[in-house]
Amino acid sequence: MDASAPASRRTLLRLATAATIGGGLAAMPLPAFAASAGSAGAARSARCALPSVLNVTAPGVYPEGVAWDPTRKAFLVGSSAQGTISVVKADGSVTPLVTPFAMVSVLGVTVDAPRGRVLAAYTDYFFRLMGIVDPTTPPVSGVGVFDLATGAVQHLVDLSDGQALPRANDVTFDREGTIYVTDTGVDTVSTVSRDGELLHILRDDRFLTDDTGPNGIVHHPGGFLLMGKYEGGRLFRIERPRSARPKVCEVRLDHAPASIDGLALRPDGSLVVASNDLSLSGGRQTRDCVLVLRSTDGWRTARTVQDQTWPFEDPTTIAVTPYGDYVVSGGLREILTGVPSSTPGQFHLRRR
Repeated sequence: MDASAPASRRTLLRLATAATIGGGLAAMPLPAFAASAGSAGAARSARCALPSVLNVTAPGVYPEGVAWDPTRKAFLVGSSAQGTISVVKADGSVTPLVTPFAMVSVLGVTVDAPRGRVLAAYTDYFFRLMGIVDPTTPPVSGVGVFDLATGAVQHLVDLSDGQALPRANDVTFDREGTIYVTDTGVDTVSTVSRDGELLHILRDDRFLTDDTGPNGIVHHPGGFLLMGKYEGGRLFRIERPRSARPKVCEVRLDHAPASIDGLALRPDGSLVVASNDLSLSGGRQTRDCVLVLRSTDGWRTARTVQDQTWPFEDPTTIAVTPYGDYVVSGGLREILTGVPSSTPGQFHLRRR
């Protein structure tokens, strides 16, 4: 991204944050909702409780991350412009759960239902590049832990590590509740205790890039992490992630996508990958797609079993639900480039 951001991009963020940071999210009218599906899709939605496509009208939200909340049987989406987390239900309601706690983008979101909490990566990176926050103040980047029932803040863990432009991006957790957070700006993976203490930061030369680095991350039941590096579409297996010296191995892919954004691990052991060109310079260079990868050797190698061109622009990540895998396209290109979305004011959740 060019640090000299166009006024249109600054305006988008200023308008989106004005009502939330200044007046409080509760003062905002709730966004409308429309579920788009054909007759076959409508019949399927009656059986599975979710339509095949949710076209949600919610100006200013721009979700990058989405998660499934089994306690509500609903989606949770972050806001890259408002620093919020909202509930999106199949009945059409869109309601706030986490209200703004700072002038930040909420990016990756995940639900830790056994512990009754929501985890979210947050950063003021976009606001800082566009001159909306005072550049002399320290950057804000970290992971938030929120009560799943009420949205109340439990922990805000600073992961900026003294870096100039940190960018906490995605988050996952293991069986013990240990939290892992990627940073696409400074190319790291941070480990945080279930009580909100930063334990250590993983750096590896293979993570380094001048583009966008470590992005989507998931915890595998086998006890390791799978992490995608956006630039180059590389996938890594991180063994012993809670130790001070984890072992990092690159997963050999039969076909590397142009990028790896969000990841989601399915109950059958396959990995769903969202790929886009949001951070690539010079306009659109690659197609938007969603892939499914499988491994038969514990994710030392993997093959592509499905490669689906995505009908909504810029898919960023996936929520696995009992009714299928839903991919979010949140309109982030508007913020990153100032170019209006083809469906302004809307974001999309589509079943894979």
